[in-house]
Amino acid sequence: MTQPPDQALVLDVSRTALVLLDYQNYNVHPDGYWASVDPGLVARVAPALARTAEALAAARGSGTRVVHVENAWRQGHPDVNPHAPWQADAKAVGRSTEGSWGVEFFEPLTPIDGEAIVRKRAVSGFAGTDLDRLLRLHDISTLVIAGIVTNFAAEGTARDASDRGYRVVVLGDCCESITDEMHAFALTQILPVIGEVVGAEAFIRAVARS
Repeated sequence: MTQPPDQALVLDVSRTALVLLDYQNYNVHPDGYWASVDPGLVARVAPALARTAEALAAARGSGTRVVHVENAWRQGHPDVNPHAPWQADAKAVGRSTEGSWGVEFFEPLTPIDGEAIVRKRAVSGFAGTDLDRLLRLHDISTLVIAGIVTNFAAEGTARDASDRGYRVVVLGDCCESITDEMHAFALTQILPVIGEVVGAEAFIRAVARS
C-alpha cells in the first residue's frame, strides 16, 4: 500500500493484525526475572508498555485483529536449543516454564476473549508455531509488530514475516531492549530495511481513520 505524501501511516484494518510479542511477567513485570537481573529495566520499559497499552486499546476499538505471542518452555526445558546460549541460560535458571507466573501475560496487556494466543519456543513468532496459518486464514497481509526485546523477538519476527511476504510495520516506541544501543541499532539499521518503523501514535491515527 502506497503511503501518501505526508507519510501518514495507511492501514486496511480488515487485513491488518497487531502482533504483540513476549509482553510477559518474566520480561517486563517489576517482580519478574529480568527486573531482578537488571534493576534499571523497570524504568526503561515503562514508557514502551504505556504506549503499547494505548496501541492495543486503539486496535480493539477499531476492530483490528490482535495476536498475542508468548514464549514458554515445557517443564525441564526439553525443547530448548542447547546450542543457543540464551536458551541454555534459561534452562540453567529454570526460567519461563509453562504454568509458571513468569510466562503469564503482563496484566495491562492481557488478551481478551476473541484475541488469539500463540505460544513459541524460539525467537520468531513464526518458528514452530501456527502463526502464519492463523494469519492467512483471516486474509491478513500487514503485520504491525511490537515486542520485547526489540532486537530479538520483534526483529526476529519482522524478518520472518517479511520473508513470508507480509507487509511489516514495527511500532518502534512500543519496543525495548536490554541496552539503548541494541534498541537503537535494531530500529535505525535493521528494521527500516525490513519494513516501516513508526510510533504508536501513527498507528492509533491510522486505525482511527480506517
